[in-house]
Amino acid sequence: MTKVYGTGPYDFKRHHVAEYPFEYPVEAKPGSALPSSITLLDIQRDRLTMIAADNWSKTLDASQPKKPFDPELVNEIYRTELSVGEGQRRAVPSQRVMILEVSQYLENYLWPNFDPETATFEHVMSMILIVNEKFRENVAAWTCFYDRKDVFKGFLERVLRLKSVGRGGY
Repeated sequence: MTKVYGTGPYDFKRHHVAEYPFEYPVEAKPGSALPSSITLLDIQRDRLTMIAADNWSKTLDASQPKKPFDPELVNEIYRTELSVGEGQRRAVPSQRVMILEVSQYLENYLWPNFDPETATFEHVMSMILIVNEKFRENVAAWTCFYDRKDVFKGFLERVLRLKSVGRGGY
C-alpha cells in the first residue's frame, strides 16, 4: 500500500516498510497478567539477553570472550522468537524483536557475519525484521551498513529474491 502526502510540486510517496504481520504489546487491564510494556528488568532477565551476552553484546560483559559466529544460532533465534508459521495469521512478537534490537543483534552479529552467498533465509529475514524495528522506533536503521557497502548490494539482492523465489529458493 502506498500513501501520497502533500499536494504541491514536491509530493512524495511513503511506502510501508514491510508487509509482515507484527504484534504490538497489548495494554494490560486491571487484574490481567499481560504487561502493558517491557521494562528494563524484563530485558535483563530475558533469555535473549543472556544469549546476547554470550555471543555478541559488547556492553554487558566486555571481559568475557564472545563465542564465534554460529549460523545455527541465527536460525534457532529466528525459528523460536521471530518466525510466523506458513499459513498462520499469527504476528511477529514485537517484544522479542525489541529485545534483539536493544541488544544490537543486527550491528554486532547479523551484519558483521553476513555473506550474500551463504546466508540462510533466517539470517536475511532476521535482518529485515530488525531494520523494520529500527524504523518503527525512529532509530537510524542503515548506519551499520556503511562499513561494508560492497556487501550491502548482496544483501539487497537477497531481499529482492525473497519476493520472486520465496523461502524455497534459499
